[in-house]
Amino acid sequence: MAVQAEAKSPKFRDIADTVAANPILTKFAAMIQASELGTFLSSRGPFTVFVPTDSAFAKLPPGMLDTLLRPENKERLQDIVLFHIVSGKKLTAMDLKALKTVLSCEGDPPSPLILKTTRTGAQLVFKAKIVHADIKCQNGIINEIDTVLMPPEASLPPIAAPQPPASATASTTNAPSANPTTATNAASADTNAPPANPAAATNAVPANTNAAPVVPVAPVAAPEATPR
Repeated sequence: MAVQAEAKSPKFRDIADTVAANPILTKFAAMIQASELGTFLSSRGPFTVFVPTDSAFAKLPPGMLDTLLRPENKERLQDIVLFHIVSGKKLTAMDLKALKTVLSCEGDPPSPLILKTTRTGAQLVFKAKIVHADIKCQNGIINEIDTVLMPPEASLPPIAAPQPPASATASTTNAPSANPTTATNAASADTNAPPANPAAATNAVPANTNAAPVVPVAPVAAPEATPR
């Protein structure tokens, strides 16, 4: 009897596994996958990651996430994902209260994340509110936030122009060219008109030459004058 492999328990999940297993973090999981940073977030770390929930992405302009997930924008996407990551530290909510800034993994030099605690006790990263703190993973801590963090636009690669759809390219490259056979056949339509039949042309001459020939009549001599 085959033994099914058991899923990792939360205690043994790394950050990449934990994000992938959370049903309200699917969009950030897609960003990690498209940016190819899963291996980095599965490494030893430790890391503190501020992960936007799926509802946080509703605050982005329409279509922005789809644009970021395109292969030609991978470098820009990597910078945005790295802006959510602090390397070398496991920062709990209590730790964050004592700090005003932490350095993200994005940029060279790294871009800082501005931290703040409101009078009501809400903890903010820029304007993103921490809605669920201290999710412990094997290699760090996740703090869920309600807004996607964006690095300064000046530090990001420009958004690449979308590549033409494969179907459009195929329809352009596969568009029927002028078919030489068709062109030849079109010419043949003119050249294949019945040619002047040489036999008919030759026979046309005998049709005239076979008419009864004109027999030359001997000239009639004038009568000689009778002598008187």
